[in-house]
Amino acid sequence: MPIWKTSETGLQQISETTLEQQQFLEEHLEDWIVANPDFLEEPLLIIGRQVLIPGVNDKIDVLALDLEGNSVIIELKRGQLTDPVDMQALRYASYVSRWSASDFEDHARNYRDQRAKAEFSLSDDFAHFCAEQGIDKVPDLNADQRIILVGSTIRDKLGSVALWLRSHGIDIKAVEVEVYKEREGTFLQPRVIIPLPVDRFPSVVPDPSPRPWITDGRRWHLQERCGPKASEMLTKLINLVDETCEGVEGPHWNQKLYVSYSINSHRWLYINTQKTSLVLDFHRGTEGFNQADIVKRLGVVEFPTDGTLAEKLKLPSSISIGPQNPWGRLNIKEDFDLDALEFREFLKEVQTAFPKA
Repeated sequence: MPIWKTSETGLQQISETTLEQQQFLEEHLEDWIVANPDFLEEPLLIIGRQVLIPGVNDKIDVLALDLEGNSVIIELKRGQLTDPVDMQALRYASYVSRWSASDFEDHARNYRDQRAKAEFSLSDDFAHFCAEQGIDKVPDLNADQRIILVGSTIRDKLGSVALWLRSHGIDIKAVEVEVYKEREGTFLQPRVIIPLPVDRFPSVVPDPSPRPWITDGRRWHLQERCGPKASEMLTKLINLVDETCEGVEGPHWNQKLYVSYSINSHRWLYINTQKTSLVLDFHRGTEGFNQADIVKRLGVVEFPTDGTLAEKLKLPSSISIGPQNPWGRLNIKEDFDLDALEFREFLKEVQTAFPKA
C-alpha cells in the first residue's frame, strides 16, 4: 500500500523499500519492538529478549505478556516469513505453556536492569501495566499462549497455515512491516495481516466464545479434542489419577491442548488430548526413570528419534525419555491397558519423584 505526501506541486509517492535493502538487521527490528511494543498494534509488557529455553538450546526472540495474562512469543524475520517460522514458534509456545510463575519471574528479572534485581517483582510490574490500560482485576499469568510473527512479507503457504491454526483455536498473529525511504529518513508501517481486518459493521448475531476451553474445558477436551475412543480413555485416566494420586491439584481443564495436574501449584502431569490417543508428559524428578524398564513394565515400545513421520504414527503405545529433557513422554493408544496394576504403580512413582520444593 503506497504512502503519499503533499507538496506544493501536489501529491508525491514515497519510495517503498525493504528492511534488507536498508541493511537493517533482525536485531534492529527487535530493538524497535522492545522499545515500542505498540509497534505491534496492541499493548504488550516485554519480559525478555533472546530468552533461552532450558534443555533445548533454543531462544525466543522476544517474550511478552498481554492484558489477559497470556504469554506472547514474538518471532522476527527481516525478510520474508516462510514455512519453518510457524513450526518454530509453535514449538516455543509448547515449551512456555509448561512454565510456572517463578519461571516467568526469573526471565523477567534477568531482562530488567541488573541493579534492580532485588527490588523487582513481575506481579507488581504486570499489575501496574494492567492499571495503565484501565484494568483493575489482574489476570493470572500464562493462562494461554499466543504467537506473533513479524517480517517484511508473508508467503501464501505460511498465511494459509496461520489461518488454519486460528480456525483450530491457536492464537497466532502475523504482522508485515512495510518500509519507505525519503531523504529525511526511513518510515516503517506495520500492518496486521492475520487475523484479517475486523468488519466495521459487526453482525447482530453474537459470535461463539473464541476460547471454549476456558468457558467449558471439560466439554472441549472430551467432545471436541478427543474422538469417542480417546474420550473414553481420558475419562478413565482422570478417574485413575484421582484414585491413585492423593494430594494432587486438578484436573485443570482450561488449556486448549492439554489437561493437567499440579503439585504445590507446579504442573507435574500433562495429558495432551488428541483425536485417537493421549500423550502424557511427566516430570522425571529425582528418580530419572529408565526407558527400557518402563517398556517392560508397561508393555509399550521405545519411541524412535529417527524414522519418518508415517512410521512414527503407526507405532503402538510408546515411551520417550531423553537424556537431557527433564520430562518424559508416554504416548497412549487403544492398545494400552489403563487398568493394569503396573500403570497404577507407575503413576504413584511419578508423583513421588516430583520435586517437592
